[in-house]
Amino acid sequence: MKINFPLLDGMIEFDKTLILAIEDTETFSDLARLLYSYNESSPLKLASDDFSPLKESQLMLVSDILGYNINTPAILKLVYADLESQFGEKEEVKARLESLAVEIANIISSECLENELDLEYDEITLLELIKAMGVKIETTMSSVYEKCYEIVQIFKYLSKKKLLVFLNVGAYLTEKQIKSLLEYIELCNLNVIFLEPNKLYDLPQYILDSDYYLEYLNNSSES
Repeated sequence: MKINFPLLDGMIEFDKTLILAIEDTETFSDLARLLYSYNESSPLKLASDDFSPLKESQLMLVSDILGYNINTPAILKLVYADLESQFGEKEEVKARLESLAVEIANIISSECLENELDLEYDEITLLELIKAMGVKIETTMSSVYEKCYEIVQIFKYLSKKKLLVFLNVGAYLTEKQIKSLLEYIELCNLNVIFLEPNKLYDLPQYILDSDYYLEYLNNSSES
């Protein structure tokens, strides 16, 4: 993956994970805003290895780890679509669900005919059944680290998403937890950026200091 924005002389290329620490508060804020409103015409440039621009729909941004709702309408829409596709690959399950949907529709339509009002109705689709069941992602967060881990798991599941960006999660995680998260991301072969306002321990990272000098540090320490 590649990232570039006006203060950089050129693109930063990274393989799977990137820790980018921006020490100037205003610059950090500006980049966070560009990520929040990202689109292909933005001054912020995100691209895949073949230089194809990252689409707005392919970016997953976690700007507030404590307040982040995993079950957003956008994520649930992707989950529902995946389930619908999954049912489509299992003919026996799909046929049974469609049969039950017809039975439910017949019961409801019969009641509609007996009602004094002139009622109309549509057929029930598999997608509507999934929504009606209130299907959502179960969360069991007992710590910020576990929430980060769950978000990475969900990102792995969402095939249409290509880049996950965490903002300022280093304030909540120990060095050991960050390392564990990085190892899991590498294992899953995912693209993740950690955007931080300060140096993140002694992990390999790029640091843009208050004089706008970009430095790469690779003095990883053992813990």
